[in-house]
Amino acid sequence: MRRWQSEHSLEESEGRGRKRKADEATDAIIDLALEEKFTTPKQIKRQLQLDVSARTVRRRLDKAGLFGRVARKEYPFSPEHIRARLSFANGYSNWTADQWVTVLFSDECHIELGPHGQVWVQRPIGAAFESCYMSNKLPHPDRLSIWGCMSGIGVGELHFFTDTLDAPLMRTILSTHLLQSARRLFPTGSWWYQQDNDPKHTSHIVQHWLFSQGIQLLDFPPYSPDLSPIENLWANLKHRVERHNARNLHELEQHVRQEWAATDPTFLSTIVHSMPTRCKLVVQNSGHKIHY
Repeated sequence: MRRWQSEHSLEESEGRGRKRKADEATDAIIDLALEEKFTTPKQIKRQLQLDVSARTVRRRLDKAGLFGRVARKEYPFSPEHIRARLSFANGYSNWTADQWVTVLFSDECHIELGPHGQVWVQRPIGAAFESCYMSNKLPHPDRLSIWGCMSGIGVGELHFFTDTLDAPLMRTILSTHLLQSARRLFPTGSWWYQQDNDPKHTSHIVQHWLFSQGIQLLDFPPYSPDLSPIENLWANLKHRVERHNARNLHELEQHVRQEWAATDPTFLSTIVHSMPTRCKLVVQNSGHKIHY
């Protein structure tokens, strides 16, 4: 009330206390972070010789909207790779979500026995490096090698293999499972087939078989898992299978088959219907990796 009576305002007056040390250096902190994106608050403090803590630098960056995050990894695309990705994204930019549903996506993956990712342990303070509290990772863990295919309306066949996946084996897998999957998923109407650019896929023996069967093949760009919905399916499948805690490869295969058959059709529809958006994002990102 006294302030209003004397100043006719409730605005806070400028403080008379000590100025914050980082105030004058805020612009320099932000400019350096914008120029050197892969830096840290500690490096900024050292490079600018600031008499403040790294935590203070962190707060200034956060306030400016520059948050510390783990950098995503991208394949070092060559100009040819970028052109191929842009050609694919532009070439199929007019495809509707319903058209993408007529594509049979295929890929191979490996599922290891045991837990994946971070392993949690309950341990007392200071015991992090005691052997009984440390997890062990085998140099060559037991695993299943799998070929599979899927579409926006359902999953196709699975094939488990132990031999090296070369061109002859790839042709055998396709002749055994691909057409059978297509007939079940697309009993009427035409369909397309997608596979990546691995040498066994692009080999003469496989390409000749695909041509002889009259299979329409998408011109898929190299190093583009972000444009392949089946990659999302593999990640989802591994997460579901891990919850079963298989004790051996026989159990692991049973759980893989079980969870593969139980895949939610809504999930498949969602990841395949995202293809128009993926193509649009690749164009917007000048051919580089997108968040899918």
